[in-house]
Amino acid sequence: MALIALVGASEALPDGSLRALVTVAGETLIERQAARLADVGVTHVAVAVATVPAELIATCDRIRRRGMKVTPVREASDLVALVEPDDRIILVADGLRAGGTHYGAIAKPGSPAILVTGDTVLTQGFERIDATRRWGGLAAISQPMVAELAAMPGEWDMMLTLLRMAVQSGARRLYCEPALFEQGEIAIVADRPTAALIEQSSLQQVEYGGMGLGRSAVMMPLVRLAGPLLVRSPKTARYLPYVTAILWVSVAVLAASGLAAAGALVSILGGLCLAAMRFLSAFRAESAAQDRVRDVIRTFGWLVLGVYPWLVSLGGPDHLMPRFSEAALAPCLAAAILLARWLYEDAGDKRRFHWLLPDTDQAWILLAPALIFGLSTLMFAILPLLALLQILLWLRLARRPETR
Repeated sequence: MALIALVGASEALPDGSLRALVTVAGETLIERQAARLADVGVTHVAVAVATVPAELIATCDRIRRRGMKVTPVREASDLVALVEPDDRIILVADGLRAGGTHYGAIAKPGSPAILVTGDTVLTQGFERIDATRRWGGLAAISQPMVAELAAMPGEWDMMLTLLRMAVQSGARRLYCEPALFEQGEIAIVADRPTAALIEQSSLQQVEYGGMGLGRSAVMMPLVRLAGPLLVRSPKTARYLPYVTAILWVSVAVLAASGLAAAGALVSILGGLCLAAMRFLSAFRAESAAQDRVRDVIRTFGWLVLGVYPWLVSLGGPDHLMPRFSEAALAPCLAAAILLARWLYEDAGDKRRFHWLLPDTDQAWILLAPALIFGLSTLMFAILPLLALLQILLWLRLARRPETR
């Protein structure tokens, strides 16, 4: 049994463009839908279309590059050819923006199901199910319903007819509160002003995520201030990894050239770009390759921190080995940060006070002024001890009381 999705992409906006191609936080609605569907195991997306403009073709190509199969369909007979008798089909309303939990609920194995909500002012954009309920934008149907629609004479709205079949067959109803629509967690984007409101709400609700005092207290607040500018164009997410990688390579090159303070200052910019990449991942459908690139850049920055005294000393005019005090303490600092990350990841869903742990951003922010004023040896001695103190304090505060 396979999961196949039928995504609506035929409704037009007043300006003539497709609703499915409206951009929210720099990403089209249909790309976001495809990402959510991939998370729940869908590998093939059928796109219900009336016309196929060039912009939709380009968008489908981007979805394909992320590893999903995309097929435009105009009639139920086109969809029948794609599914096997035991396949399940997930219906996604045209212009829907919903959270991963809702996709996960509708994709669970079982009989056909429909996501429903209350009939309120906020849910007028969804189809009516009965006197008190409206469609929540997601449904799971079976292959016989598609075959039945294909055998019916005449022309029918494929998406809505399949939904009606599911209702008439007594499909399970999964209820979601209308308050979710007020919060912007679920919405039908009917026009561009609605998309702008959802984007603004998303920027305010995105979580910092991850661990580290430097990132949580300094980097992410700065990134969030620039959030509206960062998400405005998809080119930002496309080119930011290259800029970040160049900055971190520049840190190593500057240190090897004897410009230790300049390298530390550039590392702060590199950390800011890494935080921006993490921020943008909340609004973009990332491929596994993009996620690996971010991990590689982060690991490289951590390695540069551990070997920084060697880079500075061996790259100097005399090409001397660094003093033991700096040479030994820099790897100790890097090891303490790595230990903090391991402890954080092992904590699982019991993570608390994650902002308290040491990270490379904190180290570079404190090292930069110390290198400028010639106090690098003292700072390299202080930072490992500070990191260990932060870890001990976190272990104490993050310990949950045992249930009696």
